[in-house]
Amino acid sequence: MTTAGPKLLCLHGFLQNAKVFSEKSSGIRKLLKKAGIQTDYIDGPVVLERKDLPFEMDDDKWQACLDANVNRAWFSHSEISKELDLSDSIKYVSEYIAKNGPYDGIIAFSQGAALATIITNQITTLVPTQPQFKVSVIISGYSFTEPDPEHPGQLRITEKFVKSFTPNPERTTKMLFIYGSSDQAVPCQRSKYLYNIYENSNVKDNLKAFEHDGGHMVPNKKGFLRPIVEEISEALKD
Repeated sequence: MTTAGPKLLCLHGFLQNAKVFSEKSSGIRKLLKKAGIQTDYIDGPVVLERKDLPFEMDDDKWQACLDANVNRAWFSHSEISKELDLSDSIKYVSEYIAKNGPYDGIIAFSQGAALATIITNQITTLVPTQPQFKVSVIISGYSFTEPDPEHPGQLRITEKFVKSFTPNPERTTKMLFIYGSSDQAVPCQRSKYLYNIYENSNVKDNLKAFEHDGGHMVPNKKGFLRPIVEEISEALKD
């Protein structure tokens, strides 16, 4: 009887689903499979309506979204961070992990990466049967910020989410941040802001950033991905 290899949970972005994220991340998924690492892609529980979109979309494109079942998300978009509500998705993912885990780590993109960061920070509280992740891969991730009234021109984490984005002081998870210098949807400054929360914390070990020259995407070039997969494999050996 063979023992199953390490398993990573995968969370897609806004207006995607598990199938599309699996396809979009085929480069890293295939390299992980070669390394004996399983990936489990799940759909977000929020079903979007056209009025939920933060941009205009014509009838044909919206119908195509419905036909492909990509009208999925982890939370409804808002430009005002304190209006965001992740409670349903945190509960949904926590229950999924409790039922299908334990997981060795998590990989997530964009909106899913924001959620994955929170889950990584709070995993042992959210799911008592789940140990801390060994690795967390945050692709085009971001935190929930607002202007800092005490420091004009600077941002701070919205009070409602300060605890959510505070790294666990006992964290042993290796955190890998991936972002694109040409990203227009989540500018790399936002991803770097999230990275810097960890870099400036008292748990800055086990932390790496990988910047590519693309946009809002999961990079698929093997030359870029191999060092990342090596970092993941190394983390999963422990």
